[in-house]
Amino acid sequence: MGVLANVKEKVLEKLAAAAVPAEALDKARRLLETTVRDATQAAHAISKDAIFRIKTHLVDIFPSFSPALTSKMVDEAEKEAVAAETETNKDENSITISSHPESYNIPTSRL
Repeated sequence: MGVLANVKEKVLEKLAAAAVPAEALDKARRLLETTVRDATQAAHAISKDAIFRIKTHLVDIFPSFSPALTSKMVDEAEKEAVAAETETNKDENSITISSHPESYNIPTSRL
């Protein structure tokens, strides 16, 4: 879940805890969902535009590379970066016992 989605959830929790009227809470929920969705779509469009510009400018900088080769290089780099980010997010979200030894300090009995 992205930062904006987390902010949306936290704001809704705080509003619910403040005992605001149900109609106002629903209105706030719709506003937050729309804002998060719009920002996510805008960020995606900006990223795609940036990737396209990188491809275009690399062809200009390296005229010996064909546009197809440059495009393939950038596409592969993008896939690798997305995979690395996904792996990093997965690692950050998982809590392992080995990284928190205090969490398994449970006495055992011997019979």
